[in-house]
Parts: sequence; C-alpha cells; structure tokens
Amino acid sequence: MFRQLQDIRGMQVVALAEGKIMGSVQKIYINPSKKRVSGMSVRESGFGGQESWVSVGDIKQVGENVIFVSRASACKAKSPVGRSLKDMLGMQVATKGGKILGSLVDVEISEDWKLVEISLSEKRMIELDPRQTVFGQDAILLKADAESAIRKEPRDKTGFLARVFGIEAVEETAGIISRAEKSAVPSGKKKSSTAKSRPTSRSKSKSRKSSRKKRTRSRK
Repeated sequence: MFRQLQDIRGMQVVALAEGKIMGSVQKIYINPSKKRVSGMSVRESGFGGQESWVSVGDIKQVGENVIFVSRASACKAKSPVGRSLKDMLGMQVATKGGKILGSLVDVEISEDWKLVEISLSEKRMIELDPRQTVFGQDAILLKADAESAIRKEPRDKTGFLARVFGIEAVEETAGIISRAEKSAVPSGKKKSSTAKSRPTSRSKSKSRKSSRKKRTRSRK
C-alpha cells in the first residue's frame, strides 16, 4: 500500500528544479475508467492564490511533509482530469448481481497510484478487481460475487480518504447515511410493544362497567 499519503491534503508542493513552493494540495482526483489517481489541484498561498493542476506523472516523491514535482512547469493552469475523491464520499457500493454492500468511506491505492481497495460503511473493506469495477456517477459497482470477499477493517486501519479529509468527516458522512437507511420504515411494520400496552377506549369502558357491578353487589 502507498503508506506516505497521510495528511496529503494541505501538504506543500515543491518544484525540485527551482526549489520553489508551488502551493498546497487542495483536492485529489481519480480517473474512473483507469481506476487510478490522475492528479491533484494545488493552490498558491495567500488570499486569492491561483489554483493549478499537477499530474501524478510529474510527482517525483511524496515525503512526510512535502510533495516534490519535477519542475515549476509541472503545475499547469488547466482543468483537473477525473473526479474529486471528496465528492465520492458516501457513494453507494453494490454488486452487479444487485446486492447493496454499503457506502464508500475510504480508498486505498498502490505505489503506482492505482485504486486497489475500498472501505465500506460499518468498518468493512474489500479488494477491487479493476476489470469488473465500475466507478459510476452515482454508484460504484463491483463483481457479482464481491460480497464474499468483504472482511472486517483492522482497528488501526486508516484509509486514503480518512487521511486526506480527516476521519471525523468520513465517520460523520457514514453516520448520516446509516441513520438515513434506518429511518426508512417498511409499510408492514408491526406495532411496538408500547402501542400494544396502551388501553383502548373499549377496554376502558368494560373496566368501568365491571367496577359499577362490583359496587352494586357490595351494597346488596
């Protein structure tokens, strides 16, 4: 796994040839058809700093605090290629057999920037088969039998999106989705035990009649 991407959002981008600080990472983009990271947007420091685009092909090294690009010209003034990973948080993940597996919480990538694994809601994860994975506009589709490959996420596991956008933001998004799913009540839902124990007007009337009869007998 590509383990040097912790806290990549906000990291400084430096041009090796000129030793120039180009700005800090704002967003990371993936190419859905190639299932790999395509690049990132970089914004200059200061108010009104310009934003540029850096392809992963121009990234020479990802250090602990700095990302190095080949030269200043690697930061190009053009539109990003692909889709922002931040916008993909919470996307529905399903199999091509029609089974909903959960929502997207995180992504793991390899050393060559390929997407190799995703984390699902409820702390589960699954390895991707790039040939049978579709990153669509509204959902991520996996192979028909993908459910059998799901496993529990290790306690110390922190994936790509959590490292980039913060675990709090990821957990909050997953919590909202989970609550929304639970709030969908089926039409044939049974009455709760509280509703059952509540006396009806007919039972109240019978109770009052029984009490009057007992008082009449006691007078006689």
